[in-house]
Amino acid sequence: MKLYSLDHSPYATRVRMQIIKKELDIAVVPPPAPLATPQFMARFPMGKIPVLELDDGSQLPDSWVIMEYLEDVVPAISLRPEGARANAHMQLLARYADTYLGPGALFPLFSRVRAPGGTKDAGEALAALDDELGRLQRLLDMLPDFHQRRLHLGDIALAPCLDYVLLLAPMFGRDKPLGEYPLVGAWWDWVIADDAVAAGSAQMRKAVKGFFGS
Repeated sequence: MKLYSLDHSPYATRVRMQIIKKELDIAVVPPPAPLATPQFMARFPMGKIPVLELDDGSQLPDSWVIMEYLEDVVPAISLRPEGARANAHMQLLARYADTYLGPGALFPLFSRVRAPGGTKDAGEALAALDDELGRLQRLLDMLPDFHQRRLHLGDIALAPCLDYVLLLAPMFGRDKPLGEYPLVGAWWDWVIADDAVAAGSAQMRKAVKGFFGS
């Protein structure tokens, strides 16, 4: 199998974290053509990365689909908890990352960084960030104590998105974005202590700094 990936992508990073954690023999390579070009779209109809290319040449796009597939075909070192409720809790963290944190906070910050003068007068984007971090604080408070369980796919799905927020927020003058959200901060300290998460984070952070020229 082969994973088409870009190091600065939080969605590709979550799959790379899973590959590291599960010790999978999967080649990680950049796409053969730049994103959004006709050549890329012809090769990858969904138009996004990551894409997992299977041994028969077929493709699986979408990071969460890829992660679920890898859990099914390589059950050793399982990153799924046991039981329906625990699995639902796992799904909640992944859904929060993709339905709330990404579109609600990460994407607006990212687009402002890329726009001329976008880091100025960013009160609306920072307010949206606070809304989403408050939502995550409440979600973590509702769920069972993460200290009492193993790392799972939901944690890995969420970690790069939150990591990206932590990288972008200081560009808008928010040096300690988790300061008012102690449970989120505790979860972050817990998840980044995992070697696979830390390795993926270091790779992504280096690429993001290069991407923004910092």
